[in-house]
Amino acid sequence: MVVTPLFGCGSAENAAPVTVATPGLPSPEHALQDSLDRVHAFMASLNERLDKPALVTGSFPHPADVAPVSTSAGETKTIVQPTHPHLSAIPLIGKGGITWFAFGDGTPTITCRYPDICIVRLDRGETATQTDLSVDDAANWHADLVRGSKGIHEGWAVALSPGVNATKTPLTLKASAHTYRMLLSAQSPSMKTVAFTHSPGEPFSQPEITLKTGLTGTPDFAYHMSGSAPWKPMRVYREAGHTYIQFPPGGITAAPRLIVLSPKAKNTQDYTIVGDSYVIPRAVDDALLIGNEPEAQQIHITHGGTE
Repeated sequence: MVVTPLFGCGSAENAAPVTVATPGLPSPEHALQDSLDRVHAFMASLNERLDKPALVTGSFPHPADVAPVSTSAGETKTIVQPTHPHLSAIPLIGKGGITWFAFGDGTPTITCRYPDICIVRLDRGETATQTDLSVDDAANWHADLVRGSKGIHEGWAVALSPGVNATKTPLTLKASAHTYRMLLSAQSPSMKTVAFTHSPGEPFSQPEITLKTGLTGTPDFAYHMSGSAPWKPMRVYREAGHTYIQFPPGGITAAPRLIVLSPKAKNTQDYTIVGDSYVIPRAVDDALLIGNEPEAQQIHITHGGTE
């Protein structure tokens, strides 16, 4: 047998690696690294592109914590003392339009406008009796304990029905597991269904509601203002028997004249100036602010109504 050698098949010259150019075909390693870089850049910028929820807090500077102080040079400076947070629970709207409050967050305000009926759910397995339920303004607010028996409606709840002349009143319910204390407000929009979330270590009962001259110790912002002026107040609210009219920065220097229409005042100037605010030592329902400028611009302030 004659074996013919195949020249070139096993030669050293042909054993060297050959580089093949493939135009348009990127390196797989480079492509993978580029993808990872894009993912990292996306994650790094994610927080900047997401909408951030508005911060809701009750720690606004309180006019009572602002006081003018005279210095040795005869100048007057305003020093803001540490604020005292108000125990007002923050409502959150959940699936199905249910308004949720954290039970240990503070005093919840339940808005329910005539002729709506609003339901406040008790915790699962919790019971109560009608004698455990009390409403201060029973003449204008009707509250009943009701019991559902099927599905998500199973359990006890409080049915609220405001009257035509209902305004604001406290409600207390001493149930088997918790003591509920809440403010009922005949404002819109109505919270048709209200429920509470619970967390470990929360208090057994919600904060006491102290009434002073028919008002609670928590801020009441149910004021409306009509009219326009450069010094138009930023907000008006009442708390613990006092009404606060807070002006924008520098607005207090305009010194508009305050006329309280309801309830009528015995004194001509029934208010004091504290920081950037007028403080009236009683609950005001209707008032006018009249400017000193030639146009005599006016701001009409009403409580609980509409503009």
